[in-house]
Amino acid sequence: MKKIIIPFALMVAAFAASSCEDFLTKKPETSLSPETYFSSAAELDIWANKFYNDILPSAGTLAELSADDNGSSSSLSAIQKGTRTPSSKSWSADTWKPLRNINYLLENNRCSDQSTKLMYDGVAYFFRAWFYYEMVRQYGDIPWYDHVIGSADKEDLNKPRDPRGYVMMKVLQDLDKAYELLPARWASDAVYHVSKDAALALKSRAALFEGTFRKYHAGSEFVPVDEQTFGDVTISSEWFLRQAVDAAGKMVGTRQLYNGNTLGLAANPANASYREYFILENAETNETILSRRYSVDVLVRHGIQFDYKNHRQSASLEFTSHYLQKSGRPIQDRTSHETLSYYDLFQDRDPRMAQSLQGPGFLMVDLDEESAENPKPHKTEQLSWERTFNGFRIIKFISDATHEGATTSTTDYPLIRYPEVLLNYAEAKAELGELTQDDISKTIDVIRARVGMPGMEVRDDGFLKDYYHNASSVHSGSELNAVLEVRRERTVELFCEGFRQWDLLRWGEGALLTPKGTGGFKGIYIKGSEVGTDIDLDKDGKADLYLYRGTKGTTHAPATNQIQLGSGYQLVRETADGNGWELSPSGEGGYLTYWFAEDYEWNEERDYLWPIPADQRTLTGFALSQNPGWDDGLSE
Repeated sequence: MKKIIIPFALMVAAFAASSCEDFLTKKPETSLSPETYFSSAAELDIWANKFYNDILPSAGTLAELSADDNGSSSSLSAIQKGTRTPSSKSWSADTWKPLRNINYLLENNRCSDQSTKLMYDGVAYFFRAWFYYEMVRQYGDIPWYDHVIGSADKEDLNKPRDPRGYVMMKVLQDLDKAYELLPARWASDAVYHVSKDAALALKSRAALFEGTFRKYHAGSEFVPVDEQTFGDVTISSEWFLRQAVDAAGKMVGTRQLYNGNTLGLAANPANASYREYFILENAETNETILSRRYSVDVLVRHGIQFDYKNHRQSASLEFTSHYLQKSGRPIQDRTSHETLSYYDLFQDRDPRMAQSLQGPGFLMVDLDEESAENPKPHKTEQLSWERTFNGFRIIKFISDATHEGATTSTTDYPLIRYPEVLLNYAEAKAELGELTQDDISKTIDVIRARVGMPGMEVRDDGFLKDYYHNASSVHSGSELNAVLEVRRERTVELFCEGFRQWDLLRWGEGALLTPKGTGGFKGIYIKGSEVGTDIDLDKDGKADLYLYRGTKGTTHAPATNQIQLGSGYQLVRETADGNGWELSPSGEGGYLTYWFAEDYEWNEERDYLWPIPADQRTLTGFALSQNPGWDDGLSE
């Protein structure tokens, strides 16, 4: 059972152990005001807790954040269906309230204990950077505010948007301040508090995003000019990438990856530790840089497992194609790799594949409700179409059956992991054309070592070149190969952690987010002769799936796995010219899909940014300009 942990804020509030003034002479709480508040560590901590709740993503958003080419679910996002509109977007008071709370603390922090005062300033700088990083990646240019705005501040309220490059420069400057002021480790619940390493990690994330977005969109409406000067700083895609290298480089070699196997999900930790990491009740504290805590004891729970089951979260064939074979060679080297069965597709692959997706012989976690440290014997679970659309069920973050309720899961949610920092470093170096074998050994190879995979080989890979076709517009030769291999590793290691949509947007590969761009998020391959017969997917001698057209025949497959083709479910195959996908004729084999009929065409001149809400443009007297390609019907 998860140990009882009293939140840091409550402990400090109760005991005032590090108060900046004598506990007995504190001003009465009934007279709170800017002049009387923010004078003790307890008060600062209570206020700062708002930032963790209001700005950091919660586990409940994870399914939504996984709307990308790597998979699909029972509903598509607005970006995948093309239903975003200026009128459907809104900046409610809650959108900007967290920023006001941050600036309010910075303006009113009067703690007499200087070290405590500066530490909480560091917390505020960190969260202001996180807030603006997320705003920029969604909207591009955005007004920068580093002070509290009053209702009468008409000039600020009607301020035009600041250039994205300027705002992102300010984001990195805030993170530099946060790194200087934050502790290396908090005295209590360190992994649940922002720290120096968290500031470095977020800086590497934000700088990599802006550096690559500018690089792959240079000369477009989104980034008309790459190089710009603000004060004494000249920013560019290269400048941001070097900032990413510098931030991540400070952390390379300072942490280790989790290698536990306490649940006994496999005899070899290489086949278990990656999966186990994401279902730990208490966040691991070396690989994890920042985590959200969930616990029955503090009445905070989530529903990741519930969402994945009810949304039938499923991976795509394109995603599985990123996994190498155990030998380190691409799956595309295998004979007839295009038509491998579900069973054969999982054989001799990177162990992370079977630790992220349900493969043959999958063991469902079975824990004793009274003690998570004493697992029961695990049970083999049959692939169920109640939990998948296409045969590639996602099992990352999936614990035992007690976690399947809407608010019953208590596994902690890692927000920043050490492997991401290593990948940020490797990608930034590759984008700069400076990735060396020593860099690879210290980053990619460290990540692969956990699962017993060979080190990274920079090769000419046709699959990666075809899939990420925009990369060749910027790179060529060995430099292109290095960039693509790093992307492969990032795709595999950070699968389903909320990065993929933003990665595709910054790389200029947005079309892959839509069903049209991926052939409907293709699933397992089905032979034409298997339609209308019982299919033993995992070769255990039992019927797992029954697909049919027209009238259903006799089958021994579970009722949930008896699927009629022709409506939502389809079998699709590649067109003769190899440039698209089409429905497989009756009697022919194909890939099982569900969203093939969705035909939204990605708009390269518009869809990389969200529209500015139309009501805000009106309220500011059109001081806020609209993003490229979005028509909100307003004349200015």
